Parts: sequence; C-alpha cells; structure tokens
Amino acid sequence: MKYIMKNIYIKFLVLIAVFTMISACEDPLSRGPLDTITEDALWVDKVLVDARFANLYARSEFYRGGNNLGNNNESDIGRLVVDAASGGYCRTFGGWPTGYRFIEQTFSTDNGTGAGDVNEFWKYDLVRDVNDAIEQLSADSNPLDPEFKEMRVGELHFLRAWVYFQMVRRYGGVPILENTQEISSDIESLAVPRNSETEVYDFIARDCDTARELLKGKPIIRGRINEWAAVALKSRAMMFAGSVGQFGEMQLDGLLGISNPMNYWQMSYEASKDIIENGGFSLYGTGSSSFEEAEKNYYDLFTRAVEDPSNGEEIFVDVYLGDGLKANDWERWCAPEKFGGTTFLNTFLETFEMYEYTDGTSGSIDRSTLVEGVDHDMSDFIGNKDPRLRANTFLPETSYLGETVWLHAGLVENGEIRSSGNSVEIDGVEVPVKGFNRDVIRTGMFNKKRSSEDVDVGNARGFGTTDYMIFRLGEIYLNLAEAAYALGKEGEALDALNTIRNRVNMPNKTSIDWPTIQNERAVELAFENHRYWDLRRWRIAVEKLDADNTSFSGVRWYKSVDNPGSYWVVHQPGGDATDARDRNFEEHHYYFPIGTQRIQQSFGKLLENPGY
Repeated sequence: MKYIMKNIYIKFLVLIAVFTMISACEDPLSRGPLDTITEDALWVDKVLVDARFANLYARSEFYRGGNNLGNNNESDIGRLVVDAASGGYCRTFGGWPTGYRFIEQTFSTDNGTGAGDVNEFWKYDLVRDVNDAIEQLSADSNPLDPEFKEMRVGELHFLRAWVYFQMVRRYGGVPILENTQEISSDIESLAVPRNSETEVYDFIARDCDTARELLKGKPIIRGRINEWAAVALKSRAMMFAGSVGQFGEMQLDGLLGISNPMNYWQMSYEASKDIIENGGFSLYGTGSSSFEEAEKNYYDLFTRAVEDPSNGEEIFVDVYLGDGLKANDWERWCAPEKFGGTTFLNTFLETFEMYEYTDGTSGSIDRSTLVEGVDHDMSDFIGNKDPRLRANTFLPETSYLGETVWLHAGLVENGEIRSSGNSVEIDGVEVPVKGFNRDVIRTGMFNKKRSSEDVDVGNARGFGTTDYMIFRLGEIYLNLAEAAYALGKEGEALDALNTIRNRVNMPNKTSIDWPTIQNERAVELAFENHRYWDLRRWRIAVEKLDADNTSFSGVRWYKSVDNPGSYWVVHQPGGDATDARDRNFEEHHYYFPIGTQRIQQSFGKLLENPGY
C-alpha cells in the first residue's frame, strides 16, 4: 500500500478542516491573515511540518520523468527521455522533446540557464528552505517530540546531500551553503564563491553520514527517506567522485576535479558493503529455474513487484498514486500503439547488441547478415539473448496484455516481401501483413521496462501508478563491483558482478575489467536514469555519444511465411531508424556552464567552467 503519499494528502485535508474551524469559531476582529501560516505556527505543528516536507520532497525531483500534477506537458515528456535518449539507448519517436533536443546543442551560456530545462538543477532556493528547516527543527526551543524532530532532520540532511549531488555532477564545484542566509544582508555579501568539487563531495558524504545516524533504527515508511537510502546515496555519490578523479583531470586551479580518487572509491565500497551485509535486502528473482522465469521475474521487479513492499530489493521508492494526484505517464508513452500507447522510446540496434547471448558470448551481430534474403531463427536471434533484453524491450511477437505484439514491416512469401493485402495463418495463428505503424517504423523495437500490464494504457495519461525505485540493491552490487575493482580487489569485484548476472541465470564472468563493468551496468540499469551520467563520469561520453565518433541504427523485421519462426532482419543505418537529432558532445561538456546570468548576479564571484 502507498501509505506515505496518501498520508500527505490526508494531512492537507486536515489543514483545510482546521482552517475551517478557526474561521467559524474565532472573533473575526482578532484573527490574523487567513491565507498564510506564520513560521511560528508552522514549526510547532506536525501536520504543518509534514505538509512542508511534502513540498521539499517534490522539489527534490528524485525521478525527473514523473508527472506530479496529474496532467502532462512538454517538460515532463522531455525529462522522461534524458537518460533513455541522451544516454544512447534509444531515440524518441519524434525529435521534439526537450530532453532529447539538448543533445544537439553546444551548451549555451547566453540565457543564463546552463544546459537548458532538462538538466537545469541550480536549486539554491531549495537549499535555503532545507537549511531553514534544519535550523527550526534543531532549535532547543522547538516543542515537538525529539523522536519526530530527529527523524525529520535526518531526512533533511539526505535532501541537502541529494540536491548537492545533482548540482556537483552537472557543474562541478558549487557554493556550499550550510546555514540560512539572512535576507536582510546586503546583496553583494549574499554572493558566495564556488567551493571545489572535492569540498562538495566531502560535504555530501558528511550529510549522508549525519542522515544515516539520525535515521538509524527509525521506522521505515515506504516513500520516505530511511537510513539505508542515506547509505545508498553515499555509495552512488562517492562512486561518481572516484570515477571523476580516476578518469577526469584537474581544472580551474583545483576548482574542478578530484585529486584523491581512492578516498572516494573506498567510501563507496564501504557504503555498498554496509547495505549488502547489514541492510537485510535481497535481489528479487534470484534462483529462477529457467531463462523464461528469470525474464519474467526481472520484468516484474519494475512493475508488479515494485508495488509490493516485501519485494526485498527496493531501498528507496518514489510512490505514485494515480487518480489525478501524483502520477506518471510511463505506460502511456512506452506501450505499443496496438494498446493505446505511443511507442515513444525506440531502442537502437546497438542497445540490442549490449545484451550477451546466454552462453556468455558477445551480443554483437554481423551486419552482413542483416539483409534481405537471410533467414534468422528467432529462437536463437532473440530467444538465446540475456533475459534482461526481452524483459526490457518490445521485440517481434512479445506477449503483452495477453496478446501478441507484431513488429514486422511485411511478410516474406516465396522469397518476396509483401507489405499489403490480407493476413495469413502461420502455425495456426492469424498473422497480420504488418504491425501497427508506430510499432513498426523507427528502429523496429522499443522500451518495455516498467510498462506494467496492470495499467490501463489507453487511460494512463496523468493516472499512471507504477512506483519507481530510486535506489535498489541491484545498483548497489554494481557500485560495489566498480569500487572494489578500482581499489584492486578484483576477486570481490567479480563476485559482486556475477551475483547480478546469476540473478537472471547468465553465466559467470571469469575476469573483470572496465568494459565488462560498464556493459553490465548498461544492461542491468537500463532506463533507470544511470547511463547518461555513467558515460559522463567515466569520461567516455565523447566516444559514445558524439556523432563524429558513433552512430545509432535500427532494423526492419520481415516475418517469413515460407519458414515459420524465422525473420529477415534488415539493418537500417539511416532514415528514421537513426537519431532524430545530431549528437553533439565535446570535451568541455563534462561540466555544464554556470551561465552568464548567474555569474553577473554573483558580482563575479562565480567562475565559468572551461570551454564556455
């Protein structure tokens, strides 16, 4: 059950009732303003405090693809595809979403907003409100019970660490504000210079530790920050710092970069081990008896199991209620056209190839075989792939909502392609001459991960209820593998990586290196808002994302009538199967611009990042 967000809305209803009673009983001449709540009243009332916290949680944007208002707009859709399209997994059906358009830009400083709406995260208004809340609830004079205050202050330290992590991974070193600035101060004294990237990561680590200590032993309420979420954030953020130090370089006289990466790899390693050994979590679906069961369990993890608090894997989850309240539109945009979806995230052939075959061999495909006239047995071409591919991707003859999803662009009869006319019966099944248009064109395959079969796709716009895991144990094992490898603990790194592979019955790796780690993260964490940021911190985004160095493509499927079970798979290196936008990622894009407006407002105390 989705207790926490429901409780928040109930508390808002209580507020309305309280205000109604006040207005009915008080002398109207003795009342203060009815449309405001004073600070003195706010911080001594649990209901009002939690109402403020609901606002702080929402502004922290744990998942920037959700639609919190129960309606839709371009910004929500744009944010939905930041990781998916920007990270090179797929293209969107059209090229218009904000989250996709920015990849073709040379990030501009002229408008003062850095890299644009999608990656904009300069939330010092939120930092101020979090700092204010910490001070108000930590004051000795605050009459609320200590247990309640301690738990809320723990959450606040997590929120501040989260916000600073979002900023530092975009901009590098940013100003650290640990206390509330006085509005009465003169404007120039309010302008603060940038701290170094190292100092910001150290600040994040301290806030995570403080949050963990304050939340230790407190009840875990689904949808609210808990002690293990604080440890998970430290695991992720310190891994990011370690890789920036290992693969990046120092710039701006030490303002950008990490000079001692091993310190941060060690912190990430210890946090990850703490969760795995002491958190009481478990990988959902471990012990599947077949590849088919492994596929189902992995798919269920992000659909049905994520709705069940006992799934064992979730550490911190963003809860969605639907019913026009806090909702998301994932199924509406990702499900097949056949069921009322928009097939919005069209997966590239190159993503298909990231998934190995079940014997552990490379998933790469000989392009010379992807031509008309060559039969591919689907039981091998798709059926023998890593189960996570089929769990994550709509492919030819995927079963969804009890029906078959047809993705072929035509039928092969007597050695010729037919794309019009009547359906045919193949092995007792009536097969259309081609699939629905949006399901067929573009790359020939599209995202399935998190598209629940328990959601009414046709009516899911603004009413999607599938929860989203911000932190889960699967990520933590991969964080451990990476940190252990960086620290020279190759055996431990290999064990952690193989634990993830074994969950879906994939064979053990016998050796480990950076490409192995990077590919395993790509397939395990696909469409979970990691890929784009991973490519950046490993400093391989120029290699993987810039149009001068890489290209993305798709296929057309043609189902064989002559040879049932087989398809012609025709490579589509151009046209509408490629990117909707030309990708542009240059070396200086590893840091976003601060922006001219912010620099001007800081009286020159903020230095611009190199290359802008």
